[in-house]
Amino acid sequence: MTTSIKERVLEKIERGEVSMRSRAHFALQTALVAALLALAAVLAAFVGSFALFSVRQSGADLLLGFGGRGVATFFALFPWFSLALLLALLVAIELLVRRFRLGYRTPLLVALAALALSAAALAYALAATPLHSALLDRADRGELPILGEFYEGVHAGHEGAGVYRGVVTTIAEERFGIAHEDGDRDTDDGSWTVVPPAGFDCASLHEGERVLVAGSLVATSTIQAYGVRPYER
Repeated sequence: MTTSIKERVLEKIERGEVSMRSRAHFALQTALVAALLALAAVLAAFVGSFALFSVRQSGADLLLGFGGRGVATFFALFPWFSLALLLALLVAIELLVRRFRLGYRTPLLVALAALALSAAALAYALAATPLHSALLDRADRGELPILGEFYEGVHAGHEGAGVYRGVVTTIAEERFGIAHEDGDRDTDDGSWTVVPPAGFDCASLHEGERVLVAGSLVATSTIQAYGVRPYER
């Protein structure tokens, strides 16, 4: 006669192959896993929203309107560390779920895709709140420990990648001048003469306006631009 599942389990318990657990043990395990899942989900949403915030605040998203060269520069400047951390958190959530025997019949790629979409929706919603702007203000005042360096990087210059931010100081018929000075005496401070791309009307600018310029430094302080956009953020 075939041994029933119950009998086989009892035999394993008698041989010490399976240990008995109290209901309190499983309740504690459930609470711990739920807390870890909640923490991982919050961290994933925070990291994802920070990546969105940093891309927009730095003006990197404007590069997507500058053709193929701008798109390539955008991907070069994208906060890949934040994306890698987000993916690691999503994998951790999936492993926790599977370890606790929840949703184990769902294929891994499908589960990760669902988690990624959910995290993206939460991150987008969080990025629309003033949370990151408030934290950035604190970082600028030196009042944000631990996360301060990450937020200060949002305002980092990208002159090495050919991206310049500044205030329009002079306007001529075929070129204009910009200057950037944020008081920290770093490499993004300076003034440049910008030769705009073909078809750009310098008359559309006005002095005192902030702009983002993408281009190549063809002389000590002259930029041959392939893209110019207002930058008020």
